[in-house]
Amino acid sequence: MRRGLSEAQGEHAQLNALSDLVGRLSPLPSVVRYYDDFANETRSIKWEGIGDVAVQLDGTSIRLEPWKLGPAELLMHHVMSDWFSRLDPHSVVINTERLVHFGSRNIGALYELILSAPYEARSVWVSKILPTVTASQSWAVRAMLHSLCRLNIGQWSPQAVSIVKGLKSPKVDKYRVVRVGDCFLPLDQQALIVNHIDSLCEKLTVDPESLDNDELRDVCMLVMSYQYAFRPGQIARIELADVRLFPTGAVHVAVSIIKQKDNSKRIRTTRKVKREWGPLFNELVRRRETGSLRPEEGVPARLLFVLTPGGVSTAIMELTEELTGEAWSPTDLRHTAAQRLADGGISHAGLTEFMGQTSDRIASVYFDKSPAQAQRINEALAISPIYSNIAKIAKTKTIDKAMLLGLPPDQQIGGVPHGVPIAGIGGCGLGQSLCTKNPVMACYTCSRFMPLGEPEIHEEVLENLRPVVVEFASASRNNEQSPAYAQLKATMDAVRRVVEELKSDRTQERHS
Repeated sequence: MRRGLSEAQGEHAQLNALSDLVGRLSPLPSVVRYYDDFANETRSIKWEGIGDVAVQLDGTSIRLEPWKLGPAELLMHHVMSDWFSRLDPHSVVINTERLVHFGSRNIGALYELILSAPYEARSVWVSKILPTVTASQSWAVRAMLHSLCRLNIGQWSPQAVSIVKGLKSPKVDKYRVVRVGDCFLPLDQQALIVNHIDSLCEKLTVDPESLDNDELRDVCMLVMSYQYAFRPGQIARIELADVRLFPTGAVHVAVSIIKQKDNSKRIRTTRKVKREWGPLFNELVRRRETGSLRPEEGVPARLLFVLTPGGVSTAIMELTEELTGEAWSPTDLRHTAAQRLADGGISHAGLTEFMGQTSDRIASVYFDKSPAQAQRINEALAISPIYSNIAKIAKTKTIDKAMLLGLPPDQQIGGVPHGVPIAGIGGCGLGQSLCTKNPVMACYTCSRFMPLGEPEIHEEVLENLRPVVVEFASASRNNEQSPAYAQLKATMDAVRRVVEELKSDRTQERHS
């Protein structure tokens, strides 16, 4: 009973001390302004008592709830004002949400930290904050303490900044998803994405009107995400004026490097769209300029894709799910693009620049994940998986010998790639005379391929092509950036997958 009374008295004293601290705060600025780069507008927030704080950002209205911190709400308004004056508004939103979430579960510890003297902060942090805080929430709490120091609130002052920096966060591996490999698209699914982009280019060449607006817009966003590893916010912020179309067919797109803490480091970079995919962007720009593709509500008309960052992310995930059976996010595509380059032998500096980072520490994660040179040849020989995650075998339409022989000669696949005669591996739904790719070498990664349902035939292809891979590896000194070597590697992996699937189907038939 006495213990309960003592705790109640302690809480009462803490609330009184906090109320006294809040009562001595200087007046808030009547209006806080921040720049919304998505809308290209300077927006204002008026502190109007208790309640939600509305922040207009990225085409949406975000409701922040500092009132959930109780008597510390006014103090939080001061902290948010300081954040808006120094940080990107996205960081302000994220910090506020994390801080409020932590405070709603452990408000007493947060009050005690605010009221404590800097020399006592470490003890409070270790005993009452660390046991219940997540790593991301701890970053927000420390950001609040930095603001208290800047604003000279309570016993906090600029001299205490070093103490705040010394407060440790829970250990977390920010790149665990890369180390585990779950974020990487299997090669067969990457092939499906490339095939889709290629097929829409062909469709556009035959009849531009056969592509509806959403289909055209989504495939162009997929190109920017898959080929160049851009984030949804970057893709959504691309303006019509950022796209340069040349008479030669070349397409250049300028993109801002966002997600940098220092606004002065937010430079712009230009990427050259793959020449074969350029017509898609030419047609998209034409439709935007003629007004046939209109922006969704809340999205400025100057933007190319006329979607919010959230809309970009949703569209890409829906499209990848339609193509591969799994919803891959733009972040997954970004990691996959980086790993492709690391596996291909790009330098640390090159990968850092490609990712739009200022430190090569992040690039190092992909190089750590990248297999050794000897493993690369082994993988190119289709003896082991390309990435650490075993890719799921693609569900492919197979045919038997009678069906193959019944196809028109043009749809029966055959060729002599790299001097190796190969025939009878399956059929083509399009016809070799209409295919713009290299027969046999491109067939195994093509969605129109109908493999013969006999694994022995495809195992023979593997054995015949393995000496060619070794020859190319030796001639190019294992340079995976060589187009021929990269195609061989992808083809061998795809053949192996077909063999595994056919053998699996045969085993299931025996047991059924």
